[in-house]
Amino acid sequence: MDKASNGSGETDAGVSSAGALTEAASEKRLLTLVEAEIIPRLMLAHRDPRIAAQEHTAVRPDEVVDFSRALMAQKISDATDLIAQLCERGVRMESIYLQLLAPAARYLGELWEADQCNFSEVTLCLWRMQTLMYDLSAAFHEGDGRAATRSGAERRILMASLPGQQHTFGLSMLSEFFRKDGWVVLAIPSPQSGEVLDTLSVHWFDVLALSASMDGEVKDLTKTIKAARKTSRNPRLAIMVGGPLFLRQPALAGTVGADGMSEDAPAALALASHLYQQQQEVRLN
Repeated sequence: MDKASNGSGETDAGVSSAGALTEAASEKRLLTLVEAEIIPRLMLAHRDPRIAAQEHTAVRPDEVVDFSRALMAQKISDATDLIAQLCERGVRMESIYLQLLAPAARYLGELWEADQCNFSEVTLCLWRMQTLMYDLSAAFHEGDGRAATRSGAERRILMASLPGQQHTFGLSMLSEFFRKDGWVVLAIPSPQSGEVLDTLSVHWFDVLALSASMDGEVKDLTKTIKAARKTSRNPRLAIMVGGPLFLRQPALAGTVGADGMSEDAPAALALASHLYQQQQEVRLN
């Protein structure tokens, strides 16, 4: 009896153990299903509508390529039609500048580096883009009250590339954003030798923004920044740098003697405002 009882007990324990394992496996499978399938679908169904709106009003990478290819093929109407479609979709003009025009310029540079187009083709495309940007300028500034309502002292910035630089589209776009933000801007896209220093010695500027593209410009840029600090009417002149060179090598900003570097127009605005504020604090103290 005892033996029989013991045997029966062992069998019950085995069944109980097997059942527990089966339940555990089932729970694991259910958890996996919930994590992999159900939760993502719930999040998609109940996500913030503002996120969906942002996705709808963002420029897609394929649209950047289509826009660039249209310019290369001299199909200007196709390029302008794409911009019109983006506007109808609710894409803001600032986003068209930052998410379409700027990436298109970078894309053209990549094609050139990959020998898929020549220098002349890139130059012509950038010229067409700059013409489009000027045509869009009124819409870009329309309805923005920041420049009109901003109080306080006038903020002045001088923007320039180095002598001999031919691609100045980025500098032109940057000036648009600064004017929209209420800055007084003087842009010299292709300065003559000594023109930047002469301008600084005659007129007051709070900030100097310099753009560089090639590795071979580091030496000249360093000399320009050093001379700018000596000749500027503003003894506390803030100097910031940007352009393809610094996108590739951000650490070079310190090497050439600048106060900072920026990757795009919004970052440049933030940096310039910060440097300007630092100047004001120094003057007050």
